[in-house]
Amino acid sequence: MGRLVLILTILISSVWAQDALQGLKDFFQREGYVVKVEGNRVIIDLGREKVRVGEEFTILREGKEIVHPITKQVIGRESQQVGTLRVEEVQDNFSYAKLIEGSPREGDRIRLLTRDVCFEGSEEWFFKLRSVLPELKKEKACTYTIKELKDGIGVEYRNSPVAFFQTQQAVVQGIERASLEDINLLARPRLLRPLPSLPLSADLCDLTESGKEFLVVLFSGRVEVYELLKNDLVKRFDYSLPAGVPVGLRCGKIGTDDRDLVLVNMVSGDSANSLILRSVGDSLVPVRRNIPYIMSVLDKSRPKETFIGQRFNFRDRFGQTVRLSLEGENLRETGAFLAPRGFRIDSAFYFGDYLVFTDSIGRVRVYRGDTEVFSTEEGFGGSYTLVEIPLEQGKVNFIFNPPGTGARFLNFNMAFVVKNHTGIVQRFLDIVKYSRGELFVIGERRKDLVFIRPIRGGNFEESVQAVLTTKDGRVLVLTGRTGTLAIQNRGEVYELELRAL
Repeated sequence: MGRLVLILTILISSVWAQDALQGLKDFFQREGYVVKVEGNRVIIDLGREKVRVGEEFTILREGKEIVHPITKQVIGRESQQVGTLRVEEVQDNFSYAKLIEGSPREGDRIRLLTRDVCFEGSEEWFFKLRSVLPELKKEKACTYTIKELKDGIGVEYRNSPVAFFQTQQAVVQGIERASLEDINLLARPRLLRPLPSLPLSADLCDLTESGKEFLVVLFSGRVEVYELLKNDLVKRFDYSLPAGVPVGLRCGKIGTDDRDLVLVNMVSGDSANSLILRSVGDSLVPVRRNIPYIMSVLDKSRPKETFIGQRFNFRDRFGQTVRLSLEGENLRETGAFLAPRGFRIDSAFYFGDYLVFTDSIGRVRVYRGDTEVFSTEEGFGGSYTLVEIPLEQGKVNFIFNPPGTGARFLNFNMAFVVKNHTGIVQRFLDIVKYSRGELFVIGERRKDLVFIRPIRGGNFEESVQAVLTTKDGRVLVLTGRTGTLAIQNRGEVYELELRAL
């Protein structure tokens, strides 16, 4: 355990200052959206954990896409300031604000106004903080005051403490007995690139015999393939999908060669109507269409053994589960897959010998063989990937859950699962909207004794649409955000830098 102590000590001592800077940056770059406008009263989607009474926000309206002249990729959008507002009443998941000036619309973005921030402390920290807060000044009696304290950096809002970011770590006693459960994981997201529209699902795929990994992203109506570089993603090609609603994408070596095939899960009419794609040069071509299953490869280390299909239709939702095999273009059932009660293949994956999935009421469930060894409370899963199921009176949105992924850190095996928090408009207006996405880690105390805990820093705006682990251990997260108009839908790809606390 001596080596583990050394690793943890080095990591702890090297991250606190950067964590404090990132925490302060996040604090002063809070953003949200206008949900509703009633004269001079505005409802915003930031609640008790995000805003305080009296804070002011500028209102931004997004305009045309900004296209890179060389790569022709969309790198952002123009934005125009259209007003300001002041928070008057804070609820758990939303707030009421008074319009100071301007004419906001539903779906406009809001950003915290930080024109009055002071600092009390050393010159060293003043210069560090100016790197992330250029408006910072060494004065007194500001709306916000940042103070250098003994063990960290504190923030006061109108002379009341509101945030603290630790810069030193006390000596941890007994760390030689550390296990994954003893370690608080910190995730620092780093943006790799924005996406042109809302991602529905994604996977990492070996599309060539070279073994190079590609990020394959499912959008509404198309699949896009990105080459995965060290600090960037480069789009290589795309594929236009047939008519239907795409609901998931997975890759696996289920064919006869050493390349992944791409499983695109779709719903057409009132049931599953999926397809399998193969890469040929710089394109994807169909191998098999009209497949009546939602499909997945549950463990990429044994793809043919865990190539599974599950029936889906509007009446029964998820039903019969079977093992599948593909020989050439011939897809056939090879026997039953003895799935647990409540099994859903959309979120399922293997973590070692454990089968993990999120059921229809939002519980993460963990099985070893026929035995359920762990289950959470409700509230996990959720995404912007859905189908509209018609009813006699109206319709219902059936939401597909993103699968988790296995990972390894400091010689510990673990897995990530997703929890997307329902937004206020979904609960009140039946509109699919999330306020934030959160990552949780699953680990093993000992055999058949599993725990789950949130990851510090594993929060994202709106929803997490996919979490993936590369072959060299990098963790990628794809997020999604939606507006009141289709052109406002967008996504981002992040890489997580994991640290131990």
